[in-house]
Amino acid sequence: MKAWIFSVTALVLAAGSLAAAAPTLLHVSSHLPKTAKVSLDGAAPVRAPGYGSTVIAATAGRHVLKVTTAAGVTYQQTLDLKAEQLFKWRGKAYWCVNLLEHSVDLYSAENCNEDVADAG
Repeated sequence: MKAWIFSVTALVLAAGSLAAAAPTLLHVSSHLPKTAKVSLDGAAPVRAPGYGSTVIAATAGRHVLKVTTAAGVTYQQTLDLKAEQLFKWRGKAYWCVNLLEHSVDLYSAENCNEDVADAG
């Protein structure tokens, strides 16, 4: 009986570890008409398609998101990504931002749900 309890406990702990290890991503939704370039903390930029979305690997903490629009406008926003604000879906965890013409809007977990689920 003790061996069975130990086995069940080990499985529960292992499942918890897998859940804790879910990749964390920044889902970048663009409300810009043309493709923009976005980078997190000076990393190589990725393309955020016009009226589309992309994801960037991210961790909890303070980050700087830099945006360069197709028109050449460059701006940046400091983000404070908190673990308790993550939206979890399909084995991954997300923070979400929305690119606007001159600013970035950080979404709540509820609004993030809509963006991530709609993107598929």
